[in-house]
Amino acid sequence: MTLYLQKQQSSVTWPEPLESTWRLLGGECACELAPKLRHLGLADILFMTTIMNLPRNQRPWGIVTWMSDVFLLSRPALYALSKRVKQRLLPEPDPPALPTPEKQSPTIEVTPVRVARTVLTTSLPGKTAIRPLRHVLGEAFDQTRSIGWISQLLTAAGRQADCILHGVDTSPLGTVIAARDETFFQGHPLLLVIDPVSTVILFAQVTSDRQADTWGAALLIAQEQGVTIGGLVEDMARMYAKSQEEAEIDVPVQKDVWHIQRDGSQVLRDLERAAFRATRQVIKLEKQLLRQWDDNLFDEKYVPAVTKEELRYGQHAEFGEWLSHLIDALELVDWRSGETRDRAINEWLLEETLTAISDIDQLRVQKWVKTLRRHQSQLLTSLDWLEASLRPYRKQLAQIIPDNQQESFIRAVARHWRLQQALINGHCSFRQPAQDAKVTLQSLVADDTQRRQMAVMLLGLLDAACRTSSMIEGINGLLKQFLHNHQAFRSPETLQLFLNLFVLWHNMRIFERGKRQGKSPYQLAGIDPGTDDWLALLGYPAK
Repeated sequence: MTLYLQKQQSSVTWPEPLESTWRLLGGECACELAPKLRHLGLADILFMTTIMNLPRNQRPWGIVTWMSDVFLLSRPALYALSKRVKQRLLPEPDPPALPTPEKQSPTIEVTPVRVARTVLTTSLPGKTAIRPLRHVLGEAFDQTRSIGWISQLLTAAGRQADCILHGVDTSPLGTVIAARDETFFQGHPLLLVIDPVSTVILFAQVTSDRQADTWGAALLIAQEQGVTIGGLVEDMARMYAKSQEEAEIDVPVQKDVWHIQRDGSQVLRDLERAAFRATRQVIKLEKQLLRQWDDNLFDEKYVPAVTKEELRYGQHAEFGEWLSHLIDALELVDWRSGETRDRAINEWLLEETLTAISDIDQLRVQKWVKTLRRHQSQLLTSLDWLEASLRPYRKQLAQIIPDNQQESFIRAVARHWRLQQALINGHCSFRQPAQDAKVTLQSLVADDTQRRQMAVMLLGLLDAACRTSSMIEGINGLLKQFLHNHQAFRSPETLQLFLNLFVLWHNMRIFERGKRQGKSPYQLAGIDPGTDDWLALLGYPAK
């Protein structure tokens, strides 16, 4: 009779007492120590654990392989099982607890300066109105302040911000192509002038009107602190042209092409809706004729309706085709080749396009073309600015890159810039061409420091040749968020004081993303106000 029926027999035998111990194990199955190994009993597991925990120099040679064959377990399983059983039977004692110093919760010293900094930071950039600010102070410091106290603090800070802004020297900017625009709040015009490259706000004022003389004064005040306006980017407001006469300055003007493209797209949608209305009229008449045929209805209404429908769809198709040519005529860089556009070619294309669009006999189209004709001479000024800046750049580039490689280098950088602009504006279809252009530029620059510097310089020149007022529109949108959260101001004076705070905060805030990441507008412009903390300038330094 075999005592260990479920075990695989082996020809290997071991001297006493190991052999006799193994034969006396019995044949019970299942154990709490290894519930998943149903063929092993408690005696089997303890036997294996005993052998596996013998010192290696005392363990018989080959015993692990033998137990693996006998107990139907792999060698790693034997080691793991032994370790697990040992941990359960002989748990390790907990290490002696080390004396830990009592943790003291940090205490915040609530000083008047800290409260003031919290109020100003919660306002800018926190966009919090005065009444909710009281709850913030109560939750943060277990203190509160009255509405009058908070209002007085913001008023005093606004006056101090006005003094600081008037003392800033903007001459490091040199000659800039400035963008100007106005927005409205509570019926008051807010006039803004900025440098689109560094985004520094050069002028921001609440005024009673936005007439030509007011804008002329704004341009003169913007230059009083050192900057020189060498060009203007603006929309098609009628008072802009006369404002230069009032200020007795004469600088080239680039009309914003983004508004042109937006308005052109709106005209295209209007033509499409007109075509759909014509189709609905034709369908309506067809239903009437199907119910009861009427020769007079067919001749007098249905035939003219079909003719009108064909005319409307034809106008829509024709306008859409010429609109694409118009947008192409306003380009600074050809996105396909990276070629910087020639002024003469773009002027020819613009003239041909406007002439063709003028032939479309539709009131909405005619009104739009009339506006473009009035400002046609100021639609391609950015090409002049770019050409003027490229002349010295090419001379500097000739000292680094051979003549036969200069044009391909310029086109590679320009194409990369143009496609990146397309991605920024949300044109996702350009993602793959933009990636290819980036790879091409990287292969040209490689690890050459001089080429990399020249590429960065050209990207800056392309940014400086502004065609749109998108940057100032973005700042207007940001300002509106703060103003709407405050809901109302007691007077234009208090609105101006808050605008002063916004301008100082914006000019000193650090951009968190984008190509300007890590720097403030003042830092990008090379302007040093004495500190990077706008609250410290207001008299509330951080401790």
